[in-house]
Amino acid sequence: MSAQRDTIPVRDLLKLRDEYRAIAARMVVAERSSRDPNAVDRLRARASTFNGCIADLTDLIEGRKHPSDRRC
Repeated sequence: MSAQRDTIPVRDLLKLRDEYRAIAARMVVAERSSRDPNAVDRLRARASTFNGCIADLTDLIEGRKHPSDRRC
C-alpha cells in the first residue's frame, strides 16, 4: 500500500516536465536578449539545471528505475 502512495502519477510528471521545459525556454530567450555577461552565465546555468531535471523526469516517465541510471 505505501508503494502506491509514494508513486507519482505519470500525468503529474508530464505536467511538471512541460512546465520545466517552458521555464528553460524562457531562460534561453532571456539569455539571448541579455547584454550583461554575468546574467547570461547565470541564465545559461539555470537553463542547464532545468534541462537536467527534464531529463530525469523523462527517465521516470519512461519507467527507468532511477534517473542516475542514465548517467552511469
